[in-house]
Amino acid sequence: MVASALAAWCRRRGVDVGVMKPIATGGRLLLGRGQKRWLSDDARQLRRAAGNDDPWSLINPVCFREPLAPWTAALRARTSIRIRAVIEAVHALARRHEFLIVEGIGGLLVPLSARVTVADLARRLDLPVLLVARAGLGTLNHTLLSLRCVQQGGLRAVGVVLNQAKPPAHDPMGRLAERTNPRILRRLVSVPVIGPLPFRTSHSHNGRSSTSSLDEWLEAHAGRRWLNQILGSDPNRNTSRLLRLGSDPKVSMIREVVSCSKHVN
Repeated sequence: MVASALAAWCRRRGVDVGVMKPIATGGRLLLGRGQKRWLSDDARQLRRAAGNDDPWSLINPVCFREPLAPWTAALRARTSIRIRAVIEAVHALARRHEFLIVEGIGGLLVPLSARVTVADLARRLDLPVLLVARAGLGTLNHTLLSLRCVQQGGLRAVGVVLNQAKPPAHDPMGRLAERTNPRILRRLVSVPVIGPLPFRTSHSHNGRSSTSSLDEWLEAHAGRRWLNQILGSDPNRNTSRLLRLGSDPKVSMIREVVSCSKHVN
């Protein structure tokens, strides 16, 4: 949801923003115009937030039916993930737009093949990383491990966003963890820690359009100053990228990580 909110926020500012979910699982069958392929719901949400009409073959070039880890899904489908084709699709979209948001899948160490992980893909694309982590119990370990992976993998972290992907905890200790984790993380890491962003039930809110409510939700809780810093003080003058990666392998990538860069190779 954070990636879609970023796309909606850029769109409201008049930025020509592209979006991408290069690898996905758990897709739904897309039929029409001679097409028959699996398509990610995350990709649909991203394109709706960005308001563009880029082809699905670029936005979501790899998608499998079964909601499994990508390499597992590929093996079960008796195929492989063509990393070179994914990279070419990223570059093709980068040439189309002033700003590009690329959402990953799973965690940084989720394998895409026997030798390539999500972190490797981010490094090949020269993408800095913004981690989007859950706010509750367990996030300290997951987030710190992910940041260590970023550092050891030669990547650059630009921040951490705590997002309440589930309703607030009912038990007092769970709520206490959600309140205290942001403060503890800010004492332990050198990158900005934003949030937590409050739980949202869907991409529509109070009957308003998904685009306006998403970008307003993000700006209200993350702050315009931080958004300007993370996306560039003047995004219209830069071709940039954002990559979302999951800090917690058990939580879908869209809730877990984001990253951004101002240079397209």
